[in-house]
Amino acid sequence: MFKILRSVLAVAAGYAVMVVLITLVQETWFGGVKFGESPTRVLVIAGFLTFVAAVIGGSTGSAIAGFRRAVPFVMGGMVVLETSVLIARGRVGGPLWFDILAAASLILGILLGGEAMRSYATRARTRTAS
Repeated sequence: MFKILRSVLAVAAGYAVMVVLITLVQETWFGGVKFGESPTRVLVIAGFLTFVAAVIGGSTGSAIAGFRRAVPFVMGGMVVLETSVLIARGRVGGPLWFDILAAASLILGILLGGEAMRSYATRARTRTAS
């Protein structure tokens, strides 16, 4: 039961960290990033930093969960669900390909962050065991 609660907490915390960082990047630092309105350089920089936010969120969730692979996958599923709802309700400002690409970059970042943290923990355990 503790592992399940810890995993739920990990998903919530990792996703929250990612959302806060994305909001900081897109809304605070760049004053609202919008396809078709923001300059290309802003879209590229904000897109990269958004990807980094996903990596940090995936790493956070993985670390809290004790490096279980399921946590980043659940977080990625949440991105799919959230993006699907936003697209279905017409709440996205860019073309469909842009929003799908943005969601895919978040999923990739989350998975990479989770694997990076898992790899780091494995190497650290190996070093301490030798």
